[in-house]
Amino acid sequence: MIRERVWRVSETPANTLQYRSDGPEDAPVLVLGPALGTTWHMWDRQIPELTRHWRVLRFDLPGHGGAPAEPAPAVGELTDRLLATLDGLGVDRFGYAGCSIGGAMGADLALRHPHRLVALALIAASARSGTADSWHQRGNTVRTSGMDPIARSAPESWFTPNFAGAQPAIVDWAVQMVSTTDPGCYVAACDALAAFDVRAELGRIGVPALVLVGAEDQVTPPADARVLVAGIHDARLAVVPGASHLAPVEAPAAVTDLLVRHFTTAWQLSTQQGLTPVTSPTPPSRTATPAQGPTPGQAFGPAPGSETGQPTGHAPGFPGHGPDAGVASEAFGHMPGRTTGPGGLPPGPAPAPQPGQPAGRAPGFPANDPGVAPGQAPGSGQAPGFAVPGRAEGRTAGQMPGATADHAVGRAPGPGHVAGAAPGHLPGPASGYGFPPAQQPTPAPGGGAPVPPMTGGFGPPPTLEPEAAAATAPDPDPYGRGMRIRREVLGDAHVDAAEAAKDDLTGDYEDFVTRYAWGGAWDRPGLDRRTRALITLTALTAGGHLDDLALHTRAALRCGLTPDDIKEALLHTAVYCGVPAAGAAFQVARRVIAEESAPPA
Repeated sequence: MIRERVWRVSETPANTLQYRSDGPEDAPVLVLGPALGTTWHMWDRQIPELTRHWRVLRFDLPGHGGAPAEPAPAVGELTDRLLATLDGLGVDRFGYAGCSIGGAMGADLALRHPHRLVALALIAASARSGTADSWHQRGNTVRTSGMDPIARSAPESWFTPNFAGAQPAIVDWAVQMVSTTDPGCYVAACDALAAFDVRAELGRIGVPALVLVGAEDQVTPPADARVLVAGIHDARLAVVPGASHLAPVEAPAAVTDLLVRHFTTAWQLSTQQGLTPVTSPTPPSRTATPAQGPTPGQAFGPAPGSETGQPTGHAPGFPGHGPDAGVASEAFGHMPGRTTGPGGLPPGPAPAPQPGQPAGRAPGFPANDPGVAPGQAPGSGQAPGFAVPGRAEGRTAGQMPGATADHAVGRAPGPGHVAGAAPGHLPGPASGYGFPPAQQPTPAPGGGAPVPPMTGGFGPPPTLEPEAAAATAPDPDPYGRGMRIRREVLGDAHVDAAEAAKDDLTGDYEDFVTRYAWGGAWDRPGLDRRTRALITLTALTAGGHLDDLALHTRAALRCGLTPDDIKEALLHTAVYCGVPAAGAAFQVARRVIAEESAPPA
């Protein structure tokens, strides 16, 4: 049964954060924290699937996305503002996933307020990110030169070169998003990260934690993630191949699937242990008033392919079943109030207001909701939905049968943000996704005040270009699946070396291993990768294959095993396979764990 979905607009009082809520009001709450320089839109491609399970609350950092420019120079202060926001909504316990500085907030929550958390996901996060000097230097750059140097360098830090080259519209979206951030708030966030260091406190984090990192992340590299996993008692590591710092944007399907699995398991365990159900009471009604909006220089529109209102039965911006329903192509529609870029798709007709609808409000939506535009023609600006790996229902990940598009925004745009007049808006990319023409106000029934077109702050990321989007589609070929899993478990460096060393003698063997070991045994649904990694360690120990044991100890860490897990597996192996074999295995494991857990030089 599909629960009712609602949306709300609320004020952004002092000492709270600008937020947006999607999903059923009575569902458990999952909070998503953004990376420095981004807005809540970095999570857009996770929302359709996550809102099938949770009420998802996203927030903006101060001065980001048009949020009030009230600097917070400490991670703890950001955490306190988030908790004040949740307290105002009546939310007690919740799950939390945060990226970059959002991950630092998650670690702070787990250390200072563990009773509020059901589970934690730290994405592109570090117990100590960089050095204090590097963050102070970045802050000085902003003080002297503004946000432009930071904005121009953002794509190189956030995305892999291949992704950035294939997705110019998303690169432009990233640059414009960073450039609209309030400089003072950005500098304060740099100061917060300069002072953040919880390496000595990781052992006090007791909530179940998923540590997720892009394999190509140079900002918070996998070595930083392994430090977190080694220090947090109940932590699992997930390395996303081919992704860099902003993995939720670059590899949306993989990140979504990992989050769903992690938080679903955590909530099930919480229920089994008899903890209070994590539900979200309906917050007290509030009067919607405009919060501080973007300044004229910040009033950029959404990137090409923004959300629209969607026909009943679909999540916003995603189509339902169709001939291409399995293709990994996330597409968002369009927001009215922006001029069309080259090749932009036209919108549907403007909706007529419903009888009794208050002036200044589009039918069925709160006033000035910046994220949605009801009434667009079905299918306008949409590409086929994408499938999340591991889902067997035959339904696209973005589809929620019987549900209507739902949004709640914690602020309304400020004055001066006029439809169709946003300076510096992004043009539509060559793929044909652009902005629709500005809509004219619709006369209200009975001659009342006209209903203005909806406006908003910085919008969601553009749709993926087909070439890169297809790369995340499930592969029906056992060899393709095997190569993907082999890279995820063993790492690109090892697989690339093995592929480069193939010759006429070994080529068929490498194909056999990839197709049947990795695309067959490792891809079977009966056991998760963590369990398979444990079994592999015991089998290699029993056989005395110490070179392969070193390789698979690293793989076990990538699959989420902790050093304690590996220790217990080898102790158990000593009983059944012999003390000498286990002793040699312990020597290998100790060396590998020390190498993988060492902080970067």
